[in-house]
Amino acid sequence: MCKSVKGIQNKKCFWTCVSKRCLAKQLFYTKKFCNNKHTMSYKVFFKTFGCQMNIADSEYVASLLLSDENYKLTDNINEADIIIVNTCCVRKHAEDREKSFIGQLKKLKSKNNCKIIVLGCFVQKAKNELKKQFPYVDLFIGTLEYEYLPEIIKNELGLQNFYPQLHINVFNKTSCFVPIMKGCNNFCSYCIVPYVRGKEVSRDVNDILNEIKSLLDKGVKEIVLIGQNVNSYKSYIEGNTEVNFAKLLEKVAVWDTSKKYWVRFLTNHPKDMTYDIIKMIKLYKNISRHIHLPLQSGSNKILELMNRKYTIEKYKQIVEMIRSEIPDISITTDFIVGFPNETEEDFQQTILAAKEIQFDAAFVFKYSPREGTKAALLPDNVPKEIKEKRHYELLSLCDTIASQKNKKYINKELEVLVISRNEKNGKKFYIGKTLDNKTVEIYTNKNGIIGSFIKTKIKDVKLHTLIGELQN
Repeated sequence: MCKSVKGIQNKKCFWTCVSKRCLAKQLFYTKKFCNNKHTMSYKVFFKTFGCQMNIADSEYVASLLLSDENYKLTDNINEADIIIVNTCCVRKHAEDREKSFIGQLKKLKSKNNCKIIVLGCFVQKAKNELKKQFPYVDLFIGTLEYEYLPEIIKNELGLQNFYPQLHINVFNKTSCFVPIMKGCNNFCSYCIVPYVRGKEVSRDVNDILNEIKSLLDKGVKEIVLIGQNVNSYKSYIEGNTEVNFAKLLEKVAVWDTSKKYWVRFLTNHPKDMTYDIIKMIKLYKNISRHIHLPLQSGSNKILELMNRKYTIEKYKQIVEMIRSEIPDISITTDFIVGFPNETEEDFQQTILAAKEIQFDAAFVFKYSPREGTKAALLPDNVPKEIKEKRHYELLSLCDTIASQKNKKYINKELEVLVISRNEKNGKKFYIGKTLDNKTVEIYTNKNGIIGSFIKTKIKDVKLHTLIGELQN
């Protein structure tokens, strides 16, 4: 599915093993959804919070709407007839931002009489709370109810033949998300995802490959396989032949040798990172030389409290295995600071791990308890100011390491896939990605190169960006 909600790909719903629910309670909330539904056209605005899975979910929902000619997407919220907000609840900061955004919609609804749909993880977690706080919202839909959306929309909006199909035109023909699984079985103690997205379900391998064929035929140049933990993927062909993530990666890499395209994947769990996966990355030159491998902490005590199912020693062995096979690979990570019972010694072990492993980039988060998780039962006993201090110290260290590592690219010529065009301080430039997932700003007077693979010489580097010039 495409990263831009404009780039919609309608697809066969692969949500399976979801308990059936009565639609009546949902239909009640949609009775006043649209007036003159057979004659009006509707402009739909999407606001998506959260991870790549939420982006993919938004695109799936949008594809349901766009399969009817009466629905068009708009980038202007003020002209929207329907506003759809896709929510995240992984961190409290996200919830606060979402509540603020939904709160601002009340005035807009009064002015424009637009309809508001709120969906996603936050709804799955706290639907009743949200209904009470935002009574002007027309419809709340949780993550386990997406499969019913076609029925709800068909019955309540009067649309016919309103079911997702696999093949429709793709607006953004550059980089597209392809979900390969949903849910999670890991139950990390701090994480709400298994509770709001359900248990792990892998998508049928043939469905995945058919979708990818459709995308490649439409000119897509980058396939991004996504899931909560993509490397735990497991499906079967003809009922008994197992296809794990390494085998799926190989099938995708060679699916259409007549076309040039790249294959990326995220996110991974360290416990499921195998030599076979690394072997496939090394073997096929169109698979991204980038692995996002969340560490979370350098302290074994904290890792155990987090229920991460590996030690820091095991994690380092995995990194050593990866780099021994692919020395130039980019490895990025996530950290959480201020987890319950994290002492200064625990934190310094995390600092040491960051220094030793030398990540290409790191996302550092301050712990916030998520109601319903096991970690929420632990005392949130690291003071806010200590969390802030540790966050700053670890992020500064990781940014310094990333900046130093980026300097190796200066004066090198890199192949870049051009994704989009941007403008800053009056200067227009293109944004692209390298095979090892480095973002490149490309300065050139050429037009029409979005979606192209080009050679660019790196002239300078920033913290998270390389600066390049187009080579003729």
